[in-house]
Amino acid sequence: MSKTKTSTPSITTTENIKTFGKIDLPINPTSSPHIPNKASEFIDHDNILRDISIGIKDNRPVLLIGESGTGKTSAIRYLAKETNNGLRRINLNGGTTADELVGRNMINEKGTYWIDGALTEAMRHGEWIVFDEINAALPEVLFVLQSVLDDDGFLVLTEKDDKELVYKHPNFRIFATCNPPEYAGTKEMNQALLSRFAICIDAQYPVPKTELNIVEYHLGAVIAKSELATKLIDLAGHTRKNKENGSDDYAINTRDILHTLRLAEYMEPTEALNLCFGNKLAKDDSKAIQSLGKLHLPMHRKATTLGYKVNNEKEIKVGKKYTLNLDTQRAFYCMVPTDAEADAMAKQDLNTVLNPDNVEPSVKGDEFIIKGIYYKDSDTCTPEERNDLGDKLASIIKFTGGHNKDKSALFIHAPSVLPETKKLIENLYEKAE
Repeated sequence: MSKTKTSTPSITTTENIKTFGKIDLPINPTSSPHIPNKASEFIDHDNILRDISIGIKDNRPVLLIGESGTGKTSAIRYLAKETNNGLRRINLNGGTTADELVGRNMINEKGTYWIDGALTEAMRHGEWIVFDEINAALPEVLFVLQSVLDDDGFLVLTEKDDKELVYKHPNFRIFATCNPPEYAGTKEMNQALLSRFAICIDAQYPVPKTELNIVEYHLGAVIAKSELATKLIDLAGHTRKNKENGSDDYAINTRDILHTLRLAEYMEPTEALNLCFGNKLAKDDSKAIQSLGKLHLPMHRKATTLGYKVNNEKEIKVGKKYTLNLDTQRAFYCMVPTDAEADAMAKQDLNTVLNPDNVEPSVKGDEFIIKGIYYKDSDTCTPEERNDLGDKLASIIKFTGGHNKDKSALFIHAPSVLPETKKLIENLYEKAE
């Protein structure tokens, strides 16, 4: 396996264009029920985003080949979300039939009627479609795909009464992913099909530095900097090398790392690894991964400690750094992207600033520093940079890590404003320096 590069393209947005590095992609002005509702930011490696974006821009079919958990489908989903495109995802297991893609005749009390399959609908409406595990597909399915993958490709609905021809909408895009040929249940792709993909991406595992960036995005900087995260990524690299050289049949992927780190909040790291990964393996391999875990990983839960637990709002201090270990839909008010906007907000009365409609969801692992606190009985209505003025109403905070890094917001202390305050405080940790 070649060493991967860690390049994250700059991403900018104008009114109608999303730019990934130097590749401009139009933002789709139309709506679709299949636009991904959630798509985590994709931490790029090996220029995967750039290469997929070129395929989208030039309307070329893209094939991604790589191990499970290397981000093949995640990258496509992220680009669909960012450019407002509907995305269909079809898993081509051995039971997927051509009818599911093309369509079929159905019968009701009025007679027969036709319903489009997922591929036909995507072609009509200009949506994107990704075929997972294309090298596990039946020959009849591959025959359908070959006809669509041609430059002037179209579908013939042979089972429909009028034998309709369906041509590709200008916004239609087609992608496919597959695991390496040595995976069980897969087979080598025939050259006729392979040659129809103008872009073929070798999706490798990210290097450790990038993998830590992925951990930080999902779980916060404190966990990303923990001994457990570092050693777990080292262990994953060990299993990947063993699989590459043929001494093992398994490898820990990035998804396994995230699952293990989440579970390690509740149990010892080796037990978490076994629940997330080891128990999925054959008996001998499961025993081997347990032994490797004991050899590589720290033995205690303190490896994921977020910091010192805050017991009540009186312990929250100006100048201290905190981590929120909770996902909630109501956590931060009036989030602003720049220091200038935060300074302007801090000069205003809390009642003027507070907007019940401007509520931001939290991201587990958000880290912030308290810049100033609004006090209930203060002589001033603006936040103070002192800690001795009584009951707290709200704090001006600046995010120092996590998904909202460098933004500022209000963190509410008063239950009368935010009923979830008690729950938030119970999940707040003063960062251990």
